[in-house]
Amino acid sequence: MQAICHRCGLPTDEGLCQQCTLEKAKLVSYPDQVEVVICSVCGSRQAKARWQLPDSRSVEEQAHQAAVDALCLHKELAEPQIELSLRKVGATRYLANINIDGSFRGQSISEQCEIPVRIELMACDRCSRMAGKYFQSTVQLRGNAVRSMTSGEMGECKKTAQDMADSGYHGGDHLSFIQEMKEVKGGLDIILGSTQLGRRMARAFVERFGGKLLETAKLVGKKDSRNVYRSTLLVRFPRLKRGDIVSFRGSLFSVAGFDGKATLISSLREGRRSSMNEENSETVAILGNIADALAATVISKDDEVLEIMDPENYRAALAARPRDLQIEPGEEVKVVRTADGFIVL
Repeated sequence: MQAICHRCGLPTDEGLCQQCTLEKAKLVSYPDQVEVVICSVCGSRQAKARWQLPDSRSVEEQAHQAAVDALCLHKELAEPQIELSLRKVGATRYLANINIDGSFRGQSISEQCEIPVRIELMACDRCSRMAGKYFQSTVQLRGNAVRSMTSGEMGECKKTAQDMADSGYHGGDHLSFIQEMKEVKGGLDIILGSTQLGRRMARAFVERFGGKLLETAKLVGKKDSRNVYRSTLLVRFPRLKRGDIVSFRGSLFSVAGFDGKATLISSLREGRRSSMNEENSETVAILGNIADALAATVISKDDEVLEIMDPENYRAALAARPRDLQIEPGEEVKVVRTADGFIVL
């Protein structure tokens, strides 16, 4: 006995007939309005209560995508084809006209709908905090009793700080920003939106330049019944810096880096690696720095000594020849001038 459709009475294999199934099924559903929240400062978009990183899409492109994302299609709607045209109807309003073609249980279907799209411009959490001078930590970079930070160190620190803040932001930390960076007497202050960023940055400076790190915290209030602190991270640069040429235990070394309290050094003659403890690094004689090296022409040579032309007054001068240095008269070498004469690198 053949079943009949209980809705229209026509014969059917089971349940509703195909036409009634199509009329009853809700193939496309959508909200009465779609809101797109965009930061008016940086252009980032809010999605599911979280701010996304800004991208290169225009407001119209984001409105277009939001309308498409708002569509809910029936799970049995096969091979849906969506065509959308966006029309601006106000300063912050658009109307999305949408056509959906596909097939449902073997029958071709076509649906049309209109979705109003409203653009809401507001400042994201990050931009609001930056505008409000919000900060959690300050990294203080300072020289020491013997020397101040050099202009080269200052420039490198500024670039490193900006690169680390940008990297943290693109990694998803919306508090990874520099509120202010200013040169002060004795060094550089970097005021940051995140304590975690401040700690990472301070450790990076110590690894790069050596020195000591001291962190202090100050109670500034309460939030959600929890104490709120602001931290200050002081990085005190060491007496020695990378590239310094020092006389240590009868040999010449250049400062290669830092490892905790130890200063890593490399012999200018044999190339061997060694290290100095904190006490020695505070007293060792500094002869110059590799960054100040000049090019000098070799006049003559023997196994132990090079005769070179002083690059400033063009007079002949003698300098010890580094072991295994292959050089011929007329070629150039890099030299550093010291109070005791030239050092060949």
